[in-house]
Amino acid sequence: MAPDQPPEPPIPVQAAPAKAERRPSRVASFDSWVVLNPYTARHAHSLTLGVVGFRPLPAAAETPGYSLSFGETVTTLRGFFAAGVMQENELRFVPKDALSLALSRYQWEAGPRLGPLEPMARVGFTLLHLDVGHGVSFGIFSPRVGLGLWLRLPHVRLGVSAFTEYFWRLAGDDSAFVHGLTFEFQPEASPLLRPAVTSSPASRDRP
Repeated sequence: MAPDQPPEPPIPVQAAPAKAERRPSRVASFDSWVVLNPYTARHAHSLTLGVVGFRPLPAAAETPGYSLSFGETVTTLRGFFAAGVMQENELRFVPKDALSLALSRYQWEAGPRLGPLEPMARVGFTLLHLDVGHGVSFGIFSPRVGLGLWLRLPHVRLGVSAFTEYFWRLAGDDSAFVHGLTFEFQPEASPLLRPAVTSSPASRDRP
């Protein structure tokens, strides 16, 4: 190297790429759920038959009717305590008023566990209901409260409950108060299985 030639710059050192931060999977995020964890809760289908008393707001007397609903429940069991949520759709027929379809009713329930007996208090609402009778009516967010007793048998749960509901109609016929008695049949459903943890895309591309 000539005396007047400047020294060559040092070769830059390249740092190794940092490992990608591992993000917790969506499956693991449920592990912090104390209540209604879908992977540890009890799952069941629901078939409900009911008799109802229907009283429009201007009327003093009520008329009888019938109901049929299908849904599913998720229940968390903790020692002597149970808490759950129920989603169902209902078809209700009141001969002197209307044929009603209730879509997406949600009810939250909780109560003690006394051996095979499970008394429960419920509170919830019906997201949307459509009626065909004297005309066409519809309503949203009809509140509902109830109280019942369920018998826990192997692979099935049987119950009877009483409820009161404010049948809120936004258009069409008048709103009404509804109360009734329901009989429930809840066969157990298969538990929800955790999905298999998959590797990263880079590892899958390796031979």
